[in-house]
Amino acid sequence: MGPPLPPQGNLGSLSVTYTTGRTYLNLPQSVKPVLVVTLFEQRNFAGRRLDLSSDCSRLSEKNFPERCNSVQVESGAWVGYEHENFRGRQYLWDMSDRGEYNCYDKWCAQVDHVSSVRSVKQDNNPGRAQLFERAGFSGKKMEIQDDIPNLMSRYSLNRVASIRVLGGAWVVYQEPNYRGPHYVLEKRDYNNFSDWGSQSSTVGSMRRVRFN
Repeated sequence: MGPPLPPQGNLGSLSVTYTTGRTYLNLPQSVKPVLVVTLFEQRNFAGRRLDLSSDCSRLSEKNFPERCNSVQVESGAWVGYEHENFRGRQYLWDMSDRGEYNCYDKWCAQVDHVSSVRSVKQDNNPGRAQLFERAGFSGKKMEIQDDIPNLMSRYSLNRVASIRVLGGAWVVYQEPNYRGPHYVLEKRDYNNFSDWGSQSSTVGSMRRVRFN
């Protein structure tokens, strides 16, 4: 008689196979991967750390100081906010540069203060956005499908007052070459620059959010 077969089970739509010392979880394709980001109190991924797999409106409730000096993105894309409840300046952490940010100036911050964090909604459609010179989707119109390091050089324009995101997720920077204050835009219509959290229509550059 051969060796006994390992037990098998089923957890809803998840199949589970047990072997000696290990458990293998076979996920159907419809199950979304778990998103993970890790915040570190000190530079170079040192000091106290906080692992997040869901939105957090108050980091203070996680017993983590609001000082964040480095970040590692394991999967997905995330936005850190200066204030609680996803308000104030935004800081994008995505899979650019392998998702490693060893100091806060890597995410265009001037201070190490982060009070809330949320994941960016992933849209699997090809990146596509329409930019309008004026609010209400009027005036000069441009459609982009790739990263634009300098909007003025490409389109002779540095003012964008409304945006339609038709595919993917995008990040708008006030300065060229992906620098300065920035704002994450998910798939929806933004009737005015205030809809994406800005106080100005100045746009220097724009790129797609990297989820992998």
